[in-house]
Amino acid sequence: MLFPAARSVFQQAWVVNDLEASARQWSTSLGIGPFYLATYQADRFEDVVYRGAPGTQQMRTAICYAGLVQIELIERIGNQPNCYTDTVPVGREGFHHICVWTFDLDADIRRHAQMGHEVATRGRMRGGPAFAYVDAVRSIGCMIELLEHSVALENVFNGWRDNCANWTGGELFIRR
Repeated sequence: MLFPAARSVFQQAWVVNDLEASARQWSTSLGIGPFYLATYQADRFEDVVYRGAPGTQQMRTAICYAGLVQIELIERIGNQPNCYTDTVPVGREGFHHICVWTFDLDADIRRHAQMGHEVATRGRMRGGPAFAYVDAVRSIGCMIELLEHSVALENVFNGWRDNCANWTGGELFIRR
């Protein structure tokens, strides 16, 4: 089953318990930085649906690039069931998802449904792109985040990638 656009995984994401400590470990282990930090409370999202019912999406993130690969570290906020607890139980850490751009979110969700990949979470960044996490754990071992392509967001990511490529070990955290 072919998708209409070439599928390049641009992000790999891990759920962690301590965002800053984990980012320091990644930096020390791989020599990468800086990490772009953000907090996403429920009010930063619209129309969030979790497993078919109204849901919430809340987390803190640290994003950095290792070459062309975006590394996203995610620290959960709150104890509500969500796509992160689906695969990484509270109190544990682990790999969660890969992310690809989508140019037709509904069509890609239908294609994944035909493969048995159910939507775990779907929503939209307030004033920004829509997203969906499809549960592909049984077939490939992780969730797949489908992120609606946005030229503006891609440009932000490209700027971060360039900054990471030129990082010489200065300030590790950039709050956004």
